[in-house]
Amino acid sequence: NLTVLAVDKSENMAPLPGTNVELLNKTSGEKETSVTGADGKATFKLKQNTDYTVLGSKEGFFSNSAEVSTVGKSAGEDMNITLVLEMEVMKVNEPIEIKNIYYDFDKANIRADAAKELDGLVKKMQDNPTILVELASHTDSRGSASYNQKLSQRRAQAAVNYITSKGIDKNKITAKGYGETKLLNNCKDGVKCSEADHQLNRRTEFTVTGFTDKPIQSTQ
Repeated sequence: NLTVLAVDKSENMAPLPGTNVELLNKTSGEKETSVTGADGKATFKLKQNTDYTVLGSKEGFFSNSAEVSTVGKSAGEDMNITLVLEMEVMKVNEPIEIKNIYYDFDKANIRADAAKELDGLVKKMQDNPTILVELASHTDSRGSASYNQKLSQRRAQAAVNYITSKGIDKNKITAKGYGETKLLNNCKDGVKCSEADHQLNRRTEFTVTGFTDKPIQSTQ
């Protein structure tokens, strides 16, 4: 048996009833669907030696998927699997910071640690094929405003190029550099600030700006 527990990421992982859960048998292409109950749980019977994809969806939330496999598992205890699906509230036109996206000083290349974080956004866009996204890059106030504008645009574009290289349609994600125009604190030109305060302003964010008219079919 597979027990899927849907939880609300923004409400301390509280169980999330009314989540639609789809179980896709990757071998046969068969799909089964269920809806989580008051306890946030939905259950499915699993077959042996089979790979599955689980997709959770609920209005107002980002859809989220996970892989489950019974390959190599023997009948009995091994076949009892619990999967926690973390569901995140979808806010439109509200920036969400992608944590741990750091750039080397004065550079726009995507470092290995940043690539790992951007992979999370790639997955989110794969799970939610109708969303349109703006990917924004912000700098701190050091350096000239025009230079920072150009640097942030290069950084945002580098992140978008990475994301589209993973198969995301380039029409669904836009790069936008804001330079030092949207500081999160008072560290503007001429204000003495710690490195940590400057770091707070050097950030990458994604914003859901809208939706495509119809779901774009995945090529997978």
